[in-house]
Amino acid sequence: MMRVTQSMLYQGSLGGLQGNFQEMKSVQDQTLSGSRLNKPSDDPASVFRDMMFSNSLEGVKSLKRTTGLASERLALGENHITVMHEKFLDAQDLILKLGNDVVNGTPEVLTAASREALALYQDVLKNANAELDGVPLFSGGKSWVPFDETQVKATDMMMRQASDSSGDLVSAPAGWQAQTDETVSEVPMSVRLTYNEANAEYEVDVNGETQTSIAVTGENPQTLDLGNGVTVTAGDLPEDGDALYFEVVPRYLGGEQDRLIKVSDDHALAGNVTGEELIEGKDPPGRGVNLFEALSGLRGALLRADTDEISARLAKVSEGRAQASDLQNITGIRTKLVDSVSNTLDFDQYTIEESKAVNKEVDLFDAMSRLEQANQAMQVMTISERQI
Repeated sequence: MMRVTQSMLYQGSLGGLQGNFQEMKSVQDQTLSGSRLNKPSDDPASVFRDMMFSNSLEGVKSLKRTTGLASERLALGENHITVMHEKFLDAQDLILKLGNDVVNGTPEVLTAASREALALYQDVLKNANAELDGVPLFSGGKSWVPFDETQVKATDMMMRQASDSSGDLVSAPAGWQAQTDETVSEVPMSVRLTYNEANAEYEVDVNGETQTSIAVTGENPQTLDLGNGVTVTAGDLPEDGDALYFEVVPRYLGGEQDRLIKVSDDHALAGNVTGEELIEGKDPPGRGVNLFEALSGLRGALLRADTDEISARLAKVSEGRAQASDLQNITGIRTKLVDSVSNTLDFDQYTIEESKAVNKEVDLFDAMSRLEQANQAMQVMTISERQI
């Protein structure tokens, strides 16, 4: 049987004093900081939960920053699309309000109206290249502008048949195609080729000015060099008086899809629509209408004072207006979705912060009770130590 010595009593009482001192210090730290977790050993399980809450909270805050910026981009995009829609309403009204003048063929009025059509085109181009913090809204996630007037393309060719009393524009005969090169300097460009069977030639009109006449050869296909950076591959021979049309407008330079908006670890929402969808009418969600083509063609028809062509352009302008309206609605819905997710994230952040606080907070009543008990124990131990 082991004998308890005076030294053992001393060492035991001293260890008790030190343990009690640590308990007092821990309780004092908790009462001063208001937190139970001032060091990992205070409550390892609660410390682990706190770390998990902190990670979740940072993730929610990161998503909130993402959705906040996305919501701002979408809202701004919606505003610019609204402006484009209004411009197409103006273009539609421009055609309709010229009714009497179109019938009478008043060149002066139509020339003035062509300047208004050009202004509408320029407004649409400006809105299509809108930016937020240096990042284009409609570039499909790329950093450069969606449309540059030095990077152009020729649109698909259309034809108005002389034998068609309705004057509607239809697809050009098989084989007809226009191409551009880097020497094109006039943008937008509206081109009309009119076939004259008697002279066996094509009359070339660019933005209301007759440029040249090109003889028809027996070759098929025949290459027509318009001398302004544009060539045309002529396909099947049209009928006498038939007119073929195409536009030279900026081509889309961006990506296929805007950056996705991450709203959780495994879910993302679509971002802004792209210029390819909005301006070039990529289907879906576009309607296949090139908005630049519609306005450039309207301007060309007004400059040519061609009453039949002006009437024919109304359908394309109206369809362009409907396309802008569709994309406006789509962007509005996406904005609402992102705002809804942002509101949910606000609630998640509040919940996590509340849980994190509850997990860490000290019960002051309990802490004061423990501190009083530790004080009393310290006094008793001190007396005992002195006796030993």
